[in-house]
Amino acid sequence: MYTWGLCMPTEILLELVAEKDVMFPHFTGHISRGLFLHILRQVDPSLSLSLHQPNIRKPYSVTPLGFKFQKRTTEGKILEAKNPCQVAFRFLKDELAQKFIKYFYSKNNVLIFDTEFHVNSITIKTKGYEELEEEAKEPVGKIKLEFRSPTYLTEIGTDYHLLFPVRTKVFPHLMRLWNEFTSTRKFDEEEQQEYVEWLFKNMGVVAHKIGTVPAVFKEKTITGFTGWVIYEMKEENRWNKTTQILAKFAEYSNIGGNRTGGFGVTRCKIL
Repeated sequence: MYTWGLCMPTEILLELVAEKDVMFPHFTGHISRGLFLHILRQVDPSLSLSLHQPNIRKPYSVTPLGFKFQKRTTEGKILEAKNPCQVAFRFLKDELAQKFIKYFYSKNNVLIFDTEFHVNSITIKTKGYEELEEEAKEPVGKIKLEFRSPTYLTEIGTDYHLLFPVRTKVFPHLMRLWNEFTSTRKFDEEEQQEYVEWLFKNMGVVAHKIGTVPAVFKEKTITGFTGWVIYEMKEENRWNKTTQILAKFAEYSNIGGNRTGGFGVTRCKIL
């Protein structure tokens, strides 16, 4: 049984069933985020409102709605009544997860658009920050990241997005998120610069299958990349282990821009 009160990344996975057929757009990340904030607003309106603030790192991420569809149109995909769909909400601070789960103490349904969805099951998965560190016991040679939803990286000084998982962008981004929310040690500015230099000299892409895809997000089309990449690391030192930790952390944080809107859903495999 999971015990609340420890600071740890947490995933809450809902399996939902609609009472009638529903037409969803091709990309549903913003719908997942809307559902997340709506549920939280029922429990703690002020907390939900605070998560709307711009230009701050948010302690959560979401996945797009996932389901098997029988019909597809130019406007989207149809989820048929009684067919299950899944959505995951990831929390980088478990006190936020505690607030979120309280909604389901008294309710077993949610509303999306004008349709009621019954909650078939709730699955909770956790991985403490200390546990993420302890799992990276030995240096490894390769890490594979799978980008399961459109992903993009922002760059200062331009409106154009970076559409490839460049190592010196992905892992410092994850380190900044780690520093913001971890309950364990943080990396100071000198260490962060040292890490970027280490990544440049000692890590590289040895294989990938990356492609770009458009995602319509609130009537705006955003291009992201999906697929997989394998990074190889030469040196077997502390930064090798740090990179493993951050890669596993990405499974909770998502990667890149709009990660709270279903972008940047990532899976990691240590090779």
